Amino acid sequence: MMIINFLLLTLLVIISPIWADKNLMINECHNAQAPTTCMQCLESDPTSVHADPVGIAGVVIHCLDSRLNIIINNLTELSSKEDKAEVKKVLKACKQDLSMKVPKKLSEAKTDLRSGDYDKAARSIMLALGYPLSCRSNLQSVKFDEYLFEESLELFSQINIYAQLSDAAMRIIDRF
Repeated sequence: MMIINFLLLTLLVIISPIWADKNLMINECHNAQAPTTCMQCLESDPTSVHADPVGIAGVVIHCLDSRLNIIINNLTELSSKEDKAEVKKVLKACKQDLSMKVPKKLSEAKTDLRSGDYDKAARSIMLALGYPLSCRSNLQSVKFDEYLFEESLELFSQINIYAQLSDAAMRIIDRF
């Protein structure tokens, strides 16, 4: 009986901090426009359960990096399928901006987060968000979604998720 009590007590001590940290994750995502997207991001990274609020913001920025890579891969694939010159030009411009400018802004956000310059970190995330949103707008203006409908839905969905994660990161950072 003594061994069972010891095992239960040990298990309780091990599980309690993880549950408490999960509550921190829920609390940090609570204010996001899309709390489910925020939680999915945090749950995909095992370091989240041990992170403080600054670490949680860092994990969300890491998710932004991952989502950005998905968007860039989609743009690469779509530009190889596209026949219309005007649309192809916009796809290539989007890929260029998202490949070169956004990673730099996200890197700046990570650095600013680590150094405690939270306003600058949030501003970098906001500036990085402008590129995929501009890309979506430019693609819609050349009627991209009429030609490769399914693929455009996927790309726009990925951009929406990127925007939701950006919102989550900025709201988490704003609470510091």
